[in-house]
Amino acid sequence: MAGATLAFAGLGVLSSQASVISGHWSISDALSSKTCSAQLETEPAASGYGNAFKTNNCEGLYAPISKATAWQWSYEEGLSLLDAEGQVVLQFDIDELDGLTSVGPSSLFLIMQPVHHDSKASDLSELIEKAIVVTAQR
Repeated sequence: MAGATLAFAGLGVLSSQASVISGHWSISDALSSKTCSAQLETEPAASGYGNAFKTNNCEGLYAPISKATAWQWSYEEGLSLLDAEGQVVLQFDIDELDGLTSVGPSSLFLIMQPVHHDSKASDLSELIEKAIVVTAQR
């Protein structure tokens, strides 16, 4: 579902949306089946560019991901993983799956899915529905 993305305001994520997207995620390569884990934190990143972001064993999947220290999301840009200087390291967007697919850099085929805890999957589905409405209004 190209063009539909998630919501973000200013440099910080709205608390209700941060609670939906924050948490444990898996990132996998659709071509090699390599997988690693990521944590989208609710607290601000030390760099000041969005919320804190951490990974575990993701260098083998995409080496530059180790530079990502923050995350942001917006209807216009999708989920952005940023380095300490605020430069985008990876960009994800909503897909037909219950998760996100990499859209930048274009040579990657990464899928990011929440590690399901309680109602996070249904909360993410609600955000996807809202993103579709906002995208249709553009």
